[in-house]
Amino acid sequence: MRLIRSIKGGVLMLQNVQKLDINGVLHNKRVAIIGGADSAFSEPNGDYINKFDIVIRINRAIHTWNIEKSKFIGSKTDILFHNFFENNDSGGGGPLDILLYNKMGVNYLINPRNDFDAYRRTFNFYKKYNKSYRTYHLSNKHCAQRDRSFGNVLKPTIGFSGLYSALNSECKELYITGFTFWKTPYAKGYRDHVIDLEENKKHFKKQGVHDADLEYQLFKNELKTSLCKSIVLDEKLTEIINSENND
Repeated sequence: MRLIRSIKGGVLMLQNVQKLDINGVLHNKRVAIIGGADSAFSEPNGDYINKFDIVIRINRAIHTWNIEKSKFIGSKTDILFHNFFENNDSGGGGPLDILLYNKMGVNYLINPRNDFDAYRRTFNFYKKYNKSYRTYHLSNKHCAQRDRSFGNVLKPTIGFSGLYSALNSECKELYITGFTFWKTPYAKGYRDHVIDLEENKKHFKKQGVHDADLEYQLFKNELKTSLCKSIVLDEKLTEIINSENND
């Protein structure tokens, strides 16, 4: 039985996984990307976010969404960047729920990495659920350019992968909220077991594959060279960058 499910999962993966030109998807579009930091809930921007052509969310965002949150972060989700882990510790936040993604209008479920481990997690998804459902990995060229600053040990977070994709897309407008590079806590309900900043630092250290400070520096570099025509940051991220510049 296990062998049959594996074979069927492999066939489904071959039939359904595509390499995505994310630049082509976002080109000349108004794009909003929402991360998991508490700053996304500083202002009631839900209606503003819902009016963007494309809304990108990260990992467990849909799993933790509820109607009360829509006032702040909207309800629209066109693209979900996900690590294809289903446990809380690694950020996935629960089962990859196809019915939920369809209900929420997700058009692109993207595993943004393209190494062996990433494809193995995608295979496990098809093996476990045995459903025909389109998923995506980003192109080899895109991943190589994104990952070159991380060396052989470190890996970009899924959030940084989303930001990098948006900033390099030649979109018409980009709104960024819910990203503070772990200088403020996660939003309540997103990852409560590491909502304390010190606990989150310990969690990062334990994982040993992410570097928040490096991602923040790379993000600032991408801001300077971005191909997007207009970039709007939420108040907290603007404050963090301006505070550093003043120092």
